[in-house]
Amino acid sequence: MRPTLVVLDPGHGGVDPGAVHEGTQEANVTLTFARELAEALERTGRYEVVLTRDSDVFVSLEARITVAHAAQADVFLSLHADALADGEAVGATVYTLAEGAADAAATALAERHDRDDLMGGGVDLTGTDDTVAGVLMDMARVQTRPATDRLARALVGGIRDADLHMHRHPWQQAAFSVLKSPSVPSVLVELGFLSSDADRARLGDRRWRTQMERALIAALDTWVAGEVALQDLRLR
Repeated sequence: MRPTLVVLDPGHGGVDPGAVHEGTQEANVTLTFARELAEALERTGRYEVVLTRDSDVFVSLEARITVAHAAQADVFLSLHADALADGEAVGATVYTLAEGAADAAATALAERHDRDDLMGGGVDLTGTDDTVAGVLMDMARVQTRPATDRLARALVGGIRDADLHMHRHPWQQAAFSVLKSPSVPSVLVELGFLSSDADRARLGDRRWRTQMERALIAALDTWVAGEVALQDLRLR
């Protein structure tokens, strides 16, 4: 079986540092974690990894999706570490695309993206109008959404099984632009909150990051095995 291709998306970068708290920038935290996670994934021999950025540069939200499509990714993980003014939020959170965001996403993507980029090479939309492109992307999402939900469930389970702290609502939905690919299962992982002293310390601790990396890899292993089993059932 070929390696699973994972696109890791370290949030923010360049002119966009993301959340900043007590001198710590989200863009630096996510890049450090993404590099370490990429190395850990590739060491298993089961994964190939592409980073949407490998330095402190700005990459637009749509360009991040384009990287996943160009790589023909099996999965897209966007990595973040937010900060909230009240400082009360603590723990890792997994986000998937909110219901109701897909239709608007299809319309926006159809209007702004090149047709040959929209479906990651799976379907040629060159020459199609916005309505047809939107319908085809919605159809693709019908196939992708269940796999995305299974991925989110595996990630929450993997982090919990590693006894790593999670937000009181560990799986949430939002209309984040980087989750709007119609054809690639896409999840955003908030590793923690820079506004939390405890989370900020964890994010700066190499041992904790190693634990989180192992948890995410275990979750991906579970998800991949499940997807392979489902595919085998469909082929019978």
